[in-house]
Amino acid sequence: MDIKLSLHWTIRYTEEESVDPLLFRLLSSIQADGSLKKAAEKSGVSYRHAWGLLMKWEKRLGRPLVAMQQGRGASLTLLGKKLLDADQQLQAELSPELDRYAHRFKHELGSVLNCDQPPSLTISASHCLSLGPLRDLANQQGGCRIDLKVQGSLTSLQALAAGDCDIAGFHIPEGDLGNKLKSNYLVFLDPEKHLIFSLVRRSQGLMVQRGNPKSIRSIQSLTDDNHRFINRQQGSGTRLLLDQLLKQKKIEPNQINGYENEEFTHMAVAAMIASGAADAGFGIAAIAEQFQLDFIPEVWEHYCLALPVKLIEDVRIVQMLGLLNSPVLKQKLAQLPGYDPGYTGMRIDFQTLFPK
Repeated sequence: MDIKLSLHWTIRYTEEESVDPLLFRLLSSIQADGSLKKAAEKSGVSYRHAWGLLMKWEKRLGRPLVAMQQGRGASLTLLGKKLLDADQQLQAELSPELDRYAHRFKHELGSVLNCDQPPSLTISASHCLSLGPLRDLANQQGGCRIDLKVQGSLTSLQALAAGDCDIAGFHIPEGDLGNKLKSNYLVFLDPEKHLIFSLVRRSQGLMVQRGNPKSIRSIQSLTDDNHRFINRQQGSGTRLLLDQLLKQKKIEPNQINGYENEEFTHMAVAAMIASGAADAGFGIAAIAEQFQLDFIPEVWEHYCLALPVKLIEDVRIVQMLGLLNSPVLKQKLAQLPGYDPGYTGMRIDFQTLFPK
């Protein structure tokens, strides 16, 4: 048994009516490609169906959502953009919470129903788009199930050390940056007690509004008072990385407008930028692409999975390691912008990841 919870819109004037999620997919595609025809094709519906859905909600709302110009394609009106921005921001902020509730309800219902389910692995992990394909592959193959809880890198490692999860997902930058941050991770990791495997190598950097209207070029650009920044929460690997970059470049946090404003996932940061509530944030290339943002790369980092040595022969771990080395997973990861599956599935020794 698997449970997924999702956010769904209803709008009420004289009567309450549900909004088909297809509407938001169409608006997102129109914003990205400037074409209703392409948006319909991407969404797997006919042009007539897409047009009808737009007309229905334009009539309900009393204003157009899309501006259609002959020979110039389609673009979102102010109302269309506001509606899309609101949905993207809500999805980004609430999706991790909904996943947590789904995880809890699944166990509660499973205990009542006494379902005959395959054994599960509990993973506490920093947000990463690689985790979805790994979980989906596990569910499809009917082996071990993956119960995922999204939280910051250090919080996840703390949960592993306390025995509150089977595996912790965390990320750490390559080279000198990672070396300077290693003490934060080694508080919770012990080479005698833990093994580390690579999930993926990925690029982190600045996410900025499409077209980069504020001409943000680097970390130093953030010190301009006219640039609004959105940060990640304390305890996240991305916050650790950003703070180290600022220290390296001799930039004080109080020099950055919005440094104190926090979100809990890369998606939430990207949604704030896409909505116009912020000009820049720090995150991964794949999320910037998903929200049609420009991306300025800064560092490459390793996203890793840590697990107790004592579980290495556990059938669930053996199955998961098999999934990590599967060509199917590596192919899916290679399709994500800024993701490199060259190390996926490899065991990484402590000396390599945390050199002395």
